Amino acid sequence: MPLLEVDRLTQHYRLPRTSLWRPADAVPALDGASFVMEAGRSLGVVGESGSGKSTLARLVMALERPTAGTVRLEGRDLHRLSPGDLKRARRDMQMVFQDPYGSLDPRQRVGRIVAEPLSALGRDDAAGRPTRIAETLEAVGLRAGDADKYPHEFSGGQRQRIAIARALVTRPKLIVADEPVSALDVSVQAQVLNLMRDLQADFGVTYLFISHDLAVVEYLCDEVIVMQQGRIVERGAATEVFRAPRHPYTRALLDAVPTLEP
Repeated sequence: MPLLEVDRLTQHYRLPRTSLWRPADAVPALDGASFVMEAGRSLGVVGESGSGKSTLARLVMALERPTAGTVRLEGRDLHRLSPGDLKRARRDMQMVFQDPYGSLDPRQRVGRIVAEPLSALGRDDAAGRPTRIAETLEAVGLRAGDADKYPHEFSGGQRQRIAIARALVTRPKLIVADEPVSALDVSVQAQVLNLMRDLQADFGVTYLFISHDLAVVEYLCDEVIVMQQGRIVERGAATEVFRAPRHPYTRALLDAVPTLEP
C-alpha cells in the first residue's frame, strides 16, 4: 500500500461578495491534483507563486478541508476521519515551515518547542521526555544541552534544525516541508538539505518537499511534480524532468533559472 495517495484534490476559495443578488465568485487554487507516494521517497513540488503548492501542502496536512477529492495516508481518508482519529493520524505526519525565525516561539526554551508535538498528540511521557528531546536534537546536529536555550541564541540554519527536530520528535512517516530552506543563506541551505537526506537514510522519512528552487528539488528529491495554475502539468524522476522537460511550462521554469555565462 502506498504511504500517501492524493486523488483529484480540488480547492476553491470564495471571494468577497460584490452583489447581494449574485453568489460570490470562487477562485480555483487547486484543480484535480492526483499522485501517489511510496514510503521512504521524496517528492518535490515546484511551480511559480500562486500555482497551488502551499494549498496542496495544507490539504495534505488536513489543515483545510478540500472542495473535492481525497487524501489518504496509509489508506485512511484524512478528511473523513473523526477529530480523535485525525489527531491519532497526525502522529504519522508533521510539517516544517518556511521561516525559521517566525515558526519558533521566542518565549519558549528549545526543549519545550521540540516536545510540543508530543504533548499536542497525547504522546507525552514526562519521564522519558528529556531523553527523547536530547536524542532528537543530536539527530539534527545539535547538542542535548541546547534544550535549555532560547531560539534567539541560534543562527538561522540552527533554528531550522530545531524546526526539523520538532517535526521529527514523533518519528513521523511523512514530513511536509514548505519552502524549508528559502529563507536561509546558500551555504546554510546545503547543510540543512544534507541533514534532511541523512535523516531520511536513518529514519526512513518520506518528504513532500514544496519549493520554487529547482536545483534544491533536484538535489533532494527522487521525483518531482510541476504545478501551473492549480494543475499538475508534468511528473517524473527529478533528473529526467529537469534534463528533458516535456511540458512548455516546465521548460519555461528551467529557462528562467539564472546562469553564469563565461
